[in-house]
Amino acid sequence: MDKIKEGFNKLVGKFKELSKGKKIAFCILFLGLISALVYIIIYLNTTKYGVLYSDIDPNDAQMVLSKLNEKKIQYVVENNTIKVPEENVSELRLELAPELTDGSKGYELLEDTSAFGMTDKERNLKYKMALEGELAKTIKSLPEVKQANVFLVMQEDSNFLREAEPAQASVRLEVEQGKNITKDQVQAIVSLLTGSVKNLKKENVKIIGVINGKTSDLSEQLLEDENTDIESATSKQQQYEKNLEKEYEKKILTLLSPKYGSGVKVTVDVDADFDASEKTSTVYDPNNVVRSEQTEKSTNATTGGNTSSGPVDNNLSNTYTDADGNTVESSQEKQTRNYEVGKIEEKVISAPGKVKRVSASVTVNDENLSDIEKAKINSLVSAAISYDQTRGDIISIEGMKFNNDADALAQEEAARLAAEEEAKKKSFVYKCIGGGAAAIALLTIILIYLRKARKAKMEEEIEGIDMLIGDNITPKEPLPPIDFEEEDEKTHIEKEIKRYATEKPEQVAEIIKAWMAEDER
Repeated sequence: MDKIKEGFNKLVGKFKELSKGKKIAFCILFLGLISALVYIIIYLNTTKYGVLYSDIDPNDAQMVLSKLNEKKIQYVVENNTIKVPEENVSELRLELAPELTDGSKGYELLEDTSAFGMTDKERNLKYKMALEGELAKTIKSLPEVKQANVFLVMQEDSNFLREAEPAQASVRLEVEQGKNITKDQVQAIVSLLTGSVKNLKKENVKIIGVINGKTSDLSEQLLEDENTDIESATSKQQQYEKNLEKEYEKKILTLLSPKYGSGVKVTVDVDADFDASEKTSTVYDPNNVVRSEQTEKSTNATTGGNTSSGPVDNNLSNTYTDADGNTVESSQEKQTRNYEVGKIEEKVISAPGKVKRVSASVTVNDENLSDIEKAKINSLVSAAISYDQTRGDIISIEGMKFNNDADALAQEEAARLAAEEEAKKKSFVYKCIGGGAAAIALLTIILIYLRKARKAKMEEEIEGIDMLIGDNITPKEPLPPIDFEEEDEKTHIEKEIKRYATEKPEQVAEIIKAWMAEDER
């Protein structure tokens, strides 16, 4: 006990010998160690709670709490959640699972009470609650769904309304930890609700999902996915037009910047046609080609009376008889030609993205811009945008004086922001340097203290060894230093004079001159 007290007194004495800065550093280190030790002790002795059940039926919750009280198990109730020590969660779940009900009640609500004496409002409310319970149980049957709640807003039928207001539905899903619900399952839930509730449209269904602790609107995501293709196509079309506009602006600036520099502003608007069209045209060849030709000839000779004389048609040749009318001859020729009708069919498919119209506006920083300059600029812009009057292209060129105050303010603001950013960086660097210096200083103080403590401990060990072996030998007297060069007073004075002359030669010269002047006198 005496040794402990003696050691403590020595430690206090060592602490008193330290400087003020070392004492402060030691106190900070000691308090930090004590705080860390207290935190570890509190953390190890604190009971860690795990979720036993969450959002269960009130009757089930009352039964669970009574069971926990019977078993004298600590529990915490927070936001409809029952928590117990983590080491008891699995055991209690297995033990209490058979005694829990199925959760929400469905059509059994209609069987609990008699319909006799029930008003229409009460009957509709019972039906709504029963339908909500049945839908919740059906949704909960999905393996990924841990808990489901359904809330319906159903409008009453009335003979005084032409059109009934649409119904609305909200669903809250709690997904099992580590699992996820697919879009097809969300679509199936929406279809289940719209098919079960009268006058309920899918856009009036809201599904809120709690997945791995994060809440999200699943129905909104589903509608977004349906419109993704349309939005994506529209976005691509707009981006295509913007790219064309930037390309035209770049071309115009490339042509005008060498002369006007930054004193020219260009804006181009492009209207593109994204409708795909197909056109078929047929052209007939006027130069017909003979495909086939057929000629028939026939001759007939008869003897009889007088025949008629005179041509019948172009294909008949007649033989006239003499006065006696003895012989009559006739011949016939028939010719048929078939022509090949030549035609050309042309099918043209217009790809989407064709430029319908281009509008370009050019502003030059010159109030006195002449018509000749405008004409030159107009020619350059027309070439840059491939100007086509038939499609209604427009080119506008104006000269005016620019207001550069906004640019100057913008530059000043940019410079100020850059300076602030640089100051923040420097401040951060200085803080890092200061923190590092403080850490190094603290570490140095600790090392010095540990070194001294170690040295003191070694001295104490040596003293203990001396006491153990009874070493009472007195230390020897220190030997006087050896003076290898004995000096007298004269030699010492000479050395001092030489040193003084070496250090202050000017003063020594003045003294010598004074001595010489006195000798001359």
